[in-house]
Amino acid sequence: MRDVRFLVGLFVAASIAALATPAMTAAPACDRQVVMQIDSAKISVEPDGFAIDAFGVSESAGWKNPTLVLAGTSGGVATIDFVACRPEVSAQVLTPIQAHTVLDLDLATTRQVVIRARTNSMTVDISNQ
Repeated sequence: MRDVRFLVGLFVAASIAALATPAMTAAPACDRQVVMQIDSAKISVEPDGFAIDAFGVSESAGWKNPTLVLAGTSGGVATIDFVACRPEVSAQVLTPIQAHTVLDLDLATTRQVVIRARTNSMTVDISNQ
């Protein structure tokens, strides 16, 4: 009887360990970094917010999931960071990168959007049309 309890306990422990293993070996979150440079941007007002397209350059190939992240708002200016997932290993060659994001910014008070990259930034004025 003692051997049966030991085997059942061992089976339960092994089952729990097997279930926990995929979570422990899941891929790590990406290394999200500000991209090297912003070259141009386009902003339009949409029913669900501001649609923002940013075009720039990363310092190497392989950057993934580019997006625009709201860093903050103050005095009618929205500051946005142009970020992407940096590759672990890549060819060191300047590579075009672009992002499209819709942000829920206050249309009544937002007058400028500043998009920041690592080496520069770009300011886009919002017109009241």
